Amino acid sequence: MIKVIFMAKETYSSIKALEYICYVSDITVIGAVIRYNDLGLHKLCEKNHIPILTEAEIKNNYYDGTLSADYIFSFYWKKVSSDLLLIPQIGSINFHPGPLPEARGSGYHIAILENWGYWGVTAHYMDEEFDTGAIIQCNRFSIDANIVNKDLVTLTHERLFALFKDIVNRILDGERFIGEEQTEGRYFSLHELEDSKLINPNESAEQINRKIRAFWNPPYHGAQIDMAGEKYTLINKEILDWIAEKIKT
Repeated sequence: MIKVIFMAKETYSSIKALEYICYVSDITVIGAVIRYNDLGLHKLCEKNHIPILTEAEIKNNYYDGTLSADYIFSFYWKKVSSDLLLIPQIGSINFHPGPLPEARGSGYHIAILENWGYWGVTAHYMDEEFDTGAIIQCNRFSIDANIVNKDLVTLTHERLFALFKDIVNRILDGERFIGEEQTEGRYFSLHELEDSKLINPNESAEQINRKIRAFWNPPYHGAQIDMAGEKYTLINKEILDWIAEKIKT
């Protein structure tokens, strides 16, 4: 029996991942570290009798001998301390909604702003920094030149869940992964993301339209203008057409 600590913020991929391992007979989720307002994950934990623990409780239980684990499976949102990462006997694996090493942190928008033409999802071993651990597998995929951030996020989490299932199934088949150390990459912080949303009056129409697509992900604020200290999210005809299409479906 493989014993897993599950650490996550709530997304489509993390919910599907927890559902999946709850129904795998050879895996036991011995504890979940989730946010108090992640209601979908809470319901899954309650349904499957999974203890919801804090990081401190995980460590305390480990040190007093009442907890042992083979893996951490992570869809987490913050740094994890080294003493917590040492608890699993085999390894701590994070499932990152982006390609590594070129898109650490929060970077969906950059693929649209810089017209990369692709995106990706990555499974990697965890260390004390954000998204810098050895890569187990990175799956890159092409994206449409006119993709909107919201659709890129949806597509990414579908691909991330597929990668998660693949990694878990290979673990169940007895595979143990040797990660590949990362080369130098780029990191995108939430603070930088918010700053990038502001429209510069000197930007061209093409740049503004691209920025609108790059940050359109309701209910979050998108590309913005600042007027008298108030920020207003912009939309254009492309986004209005996108909304009309979503309403139809």
